Amino acid sequence: MHKANLVAITEVRNLPPDILPFVSFRADVEERELSQDELVAVLVIDTTTSYVPVFLKDPPSMKALEEMLAKQDAQLTGEAKAALSKHVKSG
Repeated sequence: MHKANLVAITEVRNLPPDILPFVSFRADVEERELSQDELVAVLVIDTTTSYVPVFLKDPPSMKALEEMLAKQDAQLTGEAKAALSKHVKSG
């Protein structure tokens, strides 16, 4: 299983141009209106250039996030989980 490392927790306006398309795509999938001041966590799957955005305005539960990553054969690192636990629901 691959590790999902936290790249950043930041507002959309501060994202690097190479990560923004991943965030825009996820927003489209979730049918979300993306605002420049929305807080987003960006994960990267190790040994890949696959970024996984997590919107923190209406965050998923930690369990839902871990299930989503498991479908991609990935799991949060302890460091990423600790940082995200301050922003997502525990259940």
